[in-house]
Amino acid sequence: MTLHERPGCDCGCGGGWDEPAARRELADTVARIRLGVWKRPSAAARNLRAGAGTSFEEYARRWLQAKGEGVFGEVRDSTVADYRWCIERHLLPIFGDCTVEEIDRARCLQFKARLVSDARELRTALEAGRDLRDERGRRRRPLGPNSIRKVLRALAAILEDAVEDELLESNPARGKRMRVKVPKPDRTFLEMDELALLLEAAGAQDLLLEEPRSFAELGLSTRRVAHLLGQGYRPWQIAKRLGVTRSTVSFHLRQLGVSAGRGYGGRRVAAEVLGRTGVRVSELCDLRIGQVRLHGGDGGRFRIVDAKTEAGIREVQMTPELAAVVGEHLKRLRRASMPTGPEAHLVPNLSGGRSDRSRIARILTKASASASEQLLARGLPPLPNTTPHTLRRTYISIALLANNFDVKWVMAQVGHADSRMTMDVYAQLEQRAKRGHGESFDRLVRQAREIHGERPLATAA
Repeated sequence: MTLHERPGCDCGCGGGWDEPAARRELADTVARIRLGVWKRPSAAARNLRAGAGTSFEEYARRWLQAKGEGVFGEVRDSTVADYRWCIERHLLPIFGDCTVEEIDRARCLQFKARLVSDARELRTALEAGRDLRDERGRRRRPLGPNSIRKVLRALAAILEDAVEDELLESNPARGKRMRVKVPKPDRTFLEMDELALLLEAAGAQDLLLEEPRSFAELGLSTRRVAHLLGQGYRPWQIAKRLGVTRSTVSFHLRQLGVSAGRGYGGRRVAAEVLGRTGVRVSELCDLRIGQVRLHGGDGGRFRIVDAKTEAGIREVQMTPELAAVVGEHLKRLRRASMPTGPEAHLVPNLSGGRSDRSRIARILTKASASASEQLLARGLPPLPNTTPHTLRRTYISIALLANNFDVKWVMAQVGHADSRMTMDVYAQLEQRAKRGHGESFDRLVRQAREIHGERPLATAA
């Protein structure tokens, strides 16, 4: 008697399993285990042997490859990177041993519950003071609601294609119970005087640093330290990667002149471009010097060639003051012997490469803290939470006022495809502009007091 097909069999048994063949396979496996040379078969091999269906791991990897090659449409590299993070870090550890056909609603709901509970437990441990790190020595951070939603959406997108490929009848990762409620972000703006103060504080970060030494004057080891520091590595991580002591790394940091990086970092120009043009932080990080034009009587402009939408591919006008700031920034880059060719980044990191969002966010956080200290010293409230998108919304609000509410022009500047996004800022701006209504209210109350013979508070004082 023979059972189902045995893949790869060429012994003349008809391609199926029988009892002698099964016993031989069992004996061989036991012998390999005793010798310590047995390895667990991959999910694809086990599924193929069992005839169970399509390996989720293989299907997800093919799906990701198709996304990266643009088979399913034009997909940004950053989106592919997000999908890869979701698949490698979160989906394969749970579903890697499953077949696509085995994934049902119960498994998906259990996966969602696990993501939420793991994030809660990690957050509790960190709040208790535990120092938890991953295999690369980086501090572990709990997933936020938005990240959990991103992972679940990646799972749903993969299974949606599995439905189209007739591997599933319906998508078990869709539905109300699979949704994650994400709190709405605090959509802050800055007042005009607050923006001016923030830009001054960002410029002060550059002025406080020493005038940078030429990179060519530094030793090879110091340049290696500078390169790793610019990539975001901490001193102890640099010591581990280079195989030196921490005191050696500290010596090289002193050679660089500052503890946080190699001299000039373009902190002011980063804040100025965000605050005076409203570009997205990703667009700022991708902006090349060759895309900038400082000539002409209109103050200059630059071209955004890689954006989230077709409307985002545009020419952005610079104000004359911003053009002057960018011109001075380019001079300082040349003095620092940093790249200034057409393909060089306009706002580089400390090693001359592409800045990332976290670096720009740190620049704004530090500038905001400095500006808030000045406001508190005057008895005024501090700045609200200031992010790159805060400056985008601030720019829209000021640009609407400066251009007599020319919504179409502002949309073209910031790359909005839908006027509702611009009008959302416009609606909030209207509420802020109607401060005279409050003065009218106070005037009516004062008049009412006078009718009853009461003196206004200001007079009584």
